Amino acid sequence: MASHNDFEPVEDMTTLPSMDEQSLLRNLQVRYENKDIYTYTGSILVSVNPYEILPLYNLDVVRSYFGVQRGVLPPHIFAIADAAYKSMVDDKKNQSIIISGESGAGKTEATKLIIQYLAARTNKRSEVERMIVESSPILEAFGNAKTVRNNNSSRFGKFIEIHFNELGHICGARIIQYLLEKSRVVQQAKDERNYHIFYQLCAGADQALRDELQLLPPAQYNYLNQSGCIEIENVDDK
Repeated sequence: MASHNDFEPVEDMTTLPSMDEQSLLRNLQVRYENKDIYTYTGSILVSVNPYEILPLYNLDVVRSYFGVQRGVLPPHIFAIADAAYKSMVDDKKNQSIIISGESGAGKTEATKLIIQYLAARTNKRSEVERMIVESSPILEAFGNAKTVRNNNSSRFGKFIEIHFNELGHICGARIIQYLLEKSRVVQQAKDERNYHIFYQLCAGADQALRDELQLLPPAQYNYLNQSGCIEIENVDDK
């Protein structure tokens, strides 16, 4: 068995000499240590959350994936988005991208990146595209919460439909939310929070709204203080 130092990582794990669990995990680990957070497994993209900002998403990187066949450039979520867009345009058929993973894996951020890439790929900024991108913070306020594993964990499922016209430009969208974790509204585990919106309302409301709604600090509400966690480090609820 080759040592960790002798292991040669690959961009597509279907090309590994041995397709066992140890080889797959070692390949992901070595690439992660090299700041290569994306790895293919055939047509599937495996992403490992780096929990830091990496220079992988600027406009130059976005444009470099325009119309490029998957495998020519390093694995990237933009390559997946471009492949779906190209198949839609060429085949005139609907395409789907499924984003899955455990809490904290980066699903919410991955969704944002795909939408931003598609908007850039159409080369035509529109009001619809802006509304799709800017809807994310609103959805997160009402459907995301701090958990012990993730400060911005989505507690609901989300299905996003993006509509394109015959020129391949974004012309509409539909966002469907489902399976909201309703129990979190009345009870949270230790060191977790209720949904962001409650704390944001208490912290960010101006005096007029505060007086109208008779708002108190979040620490004075049982629905918000029972877990012992009111604030998130380095996050301003205002």
